[in-house]
Amino acid sequence: MVHMPLPDAQFPRPRPQRLFHPREEPLAAFPIQSVRIDWARLIAKRPTVLETIDAMPVYLLKPEVLGLLDAEKHPTYRLILDLMWTTGARISEVLALTPASFIHDGYDFGVILKTLKQRPGRPSRAALQRSPRRYVPIVDRLLQDRVQSYLYAGRFRKCQRLFPMTRQTVNRHIGALVERVGGAPFSISSHTFRHSFAIHLLLHGRPLKYVSQLLGHKSIDSTEIYTNVLTIDGGHFLEGVDFH
Repeated sequence: MVHMPLPDAQFPRPRPQRLFHPREEPLAAFPIQSVRIDWARLIAKRPTVLETIDAMPVYLLKPEVLGLLDAEKHPTYRLILDLMWTTGARISEVLALTPASFIHDGYDFGVILKTLKQRPGRPSRAALQRSPRRYVPIVDRLLQDRVQSYLYAGRFRKCQRLFPMTRQTVNRHIGALVERVGGAPFSISSHTFRHSFAIHLLLHGRPLKYVSQLLGHKSIDSTEIYTNVLTIDGGHFLEGVDFH
């Protein structure tokens, strides 16, 4: 790798916006560029997953999440749900976000999450100070725009929390939203979006280690529970094996 010196020891300027500068093609892309997922089949298989896998958390699949997002008209709650679904953040981590949590370096847009376990109420100042941090890219352009518009409209101070509410408040709102769209066969909470994020990435072939890092798990063992969604639909392995 060749490192080019910067003139006069200056930091590089941010890359120009892409309105008149098309995005450059990556030199090396992730091997899996697209997948075909039968969502109806996976939804039909979910009861078997939940009934047969010990400690398997309740999860939603993309069409169901999008249905909830479309039904949510309140901009604050819509953004909270979108952040949990797109970054896998715990609700405590979302409630701790400030404008300074979001980073745009001229190449990528993302958020720095302070790894916080779910506890009642809002995270304490001491918990925020001692918590480890992790960076999660936000590649969805619509969400990038939604975040930036929310920050601009709210005129927040740099270290002001964006969502001054408790986890219980968000969960009550999610419950009301689910009832408004017709109810669900299981209880849905803020943490359901985190589980759904992990499964969504695994369904798209993303490495388990990377998913574990995005979730902020200390051990990959904590992430392996989600792989059961991939293995439960394994009838094709028995195709061609005759028993009679």
